[in-house]
Amino acid sequence: MKTKALIKTAKMQTILYFREFFGPFFSIVFPIMMLILFGSIYGNEPDEWFGGRGSMDVSVPAYLGMVIAVGGLMTLPLGLIDYQSSKVYKRFDATPIGKENIVLVQIFVCLIACIISSIILIVAGKILYNIHIEGEWFVILPMFLLSLISIFSIGFLITALFKNTKIAQAASWILYFLMLFTSGATIPAELFPESFKVFTNFLPLTHVVEVLQCTFYGDQLDTVGLSIAVITAIALICTTAGIALYQRRNWA
Repeated sequence: MKTKALIKTAKMQTILYFREFFGPFFSIVFPIMMLILFGSIYGNEPDEWFGGRGSMDVSVPAYLGMVIAVGGLMTLPLGLIDYQSSKVYKRFDATPIGKENIVLVQIFVCLIACIISSIILIVAGKILYNIHIEGEWFVILPMFLLSLISIFSIGFLITALFKNTKIAQAASWILYFLMLFTSGATIPAELFPESFKVFTNFLPLTHVVEVLQCTFYGDQLDTVGLSIAVITAIALICTTAGIALYQRRNWA
């Protein structure tokens, strides 16, 4: 009975997700717009600036970082914050589903939406610009999932840290836009001056983009060993801290 209720809740959350403008637009439509815009300008011819790769070969794995950031730093935390402020969790706690399960369903729906958006982006890149994916999928997929979990754990921790709705929303917006334009997810990191890269190395999304590009290029993972360690540590720390804080929260 509980399983059926969870499935119905997941369906409901999926419908609610696609009814909203922000999540579907910025995770599906906006990356495709970026792909077409910059692809029409630069094409995908090999360029020495990008190590002999095309502009879209470099950009598509970076845009995946943008998709992950939309889901993990905006859609998920803002959804959780909205449910907290409107006392939805308190009402679900009086049902067999419980507040913990509705939180898990929200996270699951956002994760699946990110995965679907990423697949659409990769397929569009392949069809429109014949992007080259030199890495093996059995390497790409685990690193992609690790990147997802890492960034999502940050959004989860934000909602656990700040009970005040406005503060939590502000933290999500600031982190999202700060990392979106300075991590290489939208503007290629190759264009940044070396002095600026010192700052960007402290941003989690920078390491996500580096890992995704490395796996798509087919490079050895030890070349981004530090980035893998960073996003793994973030996933473990933020998830553990978020769960602990949620367990102590007063849901009234």
